[in-house]
Amino acid sequence: MRAVLAVLALASLGGCVELGVVTDGSSISYGKPSRGRLIDGVKLPDNGPGFTTRDVWSKRGNRYGTNELVHMLKGVAKRLRGKAKDTRLVVADLSANNGGEAHLFHRSHQSGRDVDLLYYMRDAQGNPFEADAMRVFDRSGRAKDGSGISVDIPRTWALVKELLTADEAYVQYIFMYQPIADKVIDYARSKHEDAVVIARAVRACKQPGDSAPHNDHMHVRIYCPVEDRQFGCVDIGPLELLAEREAEAQQIVAAIAQSLPPDAVDGDPLTETQPAQSAADVWAATPPQPPVELSTEAPSLTLAPPAESTLAPTVSAPAPSAATSAAASAGTLGSFNSLFRARPDRIDLRSWR
Repeated sequence: MRAVLAVLALASLGGCVELGVVTDGSSISYGKPSRGRLIDGVKLPDNGPGFTTRDVWSKRGNRYGTNELVHMLKGVAKRLRGKAKDTRLVVADLSANNGGEAHLFHRSHQSGRDVDLLYYMRDAQGNPFEADAMRVFDRSGRAKDGSGISVDIPRTWALVKELLTADEAYVQYIFMYQPIADKVIDYARSKHEDAVVIARAVRACKQPGDSAPHNDHMHVRIYCPVEDRQFGCVDIGPLELLAEREAEAQQIVAAIAQSLPPDAVDGDPLTETQPAQSAADVWAATPPQPPVELSTEAPSLTLAPPAESTLAPTVSAPAPSAATSAAASAGTLGSFNSLFRARPDRIDLRSWR
């Protein structure tokens, strides 16, 4: 009903709405990272538990991402705070408000699924040092400016590990300078870290071949949120990590279900996974609306005797049945079907003139 009222409100404005969106406020990533938009993006604060930014990125205003990306950044930073209490994760650009290429300093970062993170660093004496800028590092991981600052390999691995195991969003790429990526992975192997996570890092941590070498920052990209795929979110590149993370989640759900008593599992919606439906699936599953039943009885006209009453002539019609009222209501709502593209928590207006 709120959707119908929203349409009527827009119509009453006498304007023209093109691909407007009436949503519950959650974000939608549309299109590709290098050619897309962000709808109802979430703003990442400049400071929070375990993370911060610098004035150069704060002033740009590219602080917006999908719900999933922003929640992941907050979660990763908070978890890292227990491992790196003396330094914070420095977050550079995300996407512009509403995404797109306006006001961007990047070719990508257009659909709310990209974020730049600074490497963890150590000062000339080898002490942890909170990154103050994007310093360019050489193959050995030392800053080229002669400051003696270097990449903090152990903490950078901790960051990579948190990103690749985060539940808030599934990471597709961590673009890095390849010599630094190799050092990070070698460190993980020397510490006998989980082989599955290391293998995941080998596939995700790569130097891009068609852009800057990323020897001054890390560029993280997440996969399309599952709900946004039916709205035009497009993943570019391999999907193996996505399939692996989704299978991992299903195994966890299955393990939880097996640990519950049989009575708690059967028919329990909490243990039953429902596949995401496309808009076409939703409409295909919508039952046809029943026809409105119209009475064929003619109304009777009764004239009161003039000597006994001065009331005006009255027309009496048979009262509509409950079924007739329900069918009429369903027919009214059904007339708006052509205006909407359905999703349980979002309604998109196709067009209204």
